[in-house]
Amino acid sequence: MWKKLAITSLLLWVISISYIGYRVMYGTAEVVDKRTQITLNGEDRELVLGEMRLLLKGLKGILGGLADNDFKKVQKSASGIGMVMAVDINPSLMSKLPMSFKTMGMGVHEAFDQLASEVYQMNEKQVLKRVDKIMSSCLACHETYKIIEEN
Repeated sequence: MWKKLAITSLLLWVISISYIGYRVMYGTAEVVDKRTQITLNGEDRELVLGEMRLLLKGLKGILGGLADNDFKKVQKSASGIGMVMAVDINPSLMSKLPMSFKTMGMGVHEAFDQLASEVYQMNEKQVLKRVDKIMSSCLACHETYKIIEEN
């Protein structure tokens, strides 16, 4: 009797771990119109889109700092959209996002942290080149994913 219980428990454990692993890797994504569609509830969708808007706001601060030759503003704007933004993400939301989306997003935040730490060793042109490289990731994300609200 105990052998059947142990085998059943092991089987349920394997199924549970497999499901959790699948959710962590793929989230709720499906492919549509050449992009991967990520379906989120209204609150989660707004959180993701709100984070993207904050990235744009930080980017505006970086460009404004460069225009004013104010590297302190550039550094502050870049660090404000670095990993500090990613610290407080809801685990439930993270389980709904595909791993490639999460990896891309974390890479962008890390790149802004890197820029913030090196900005005083760079000139305007070098900062612009770095921002251009970071923006390539942003464009790739928007070309790869489509975030919709579930019905």
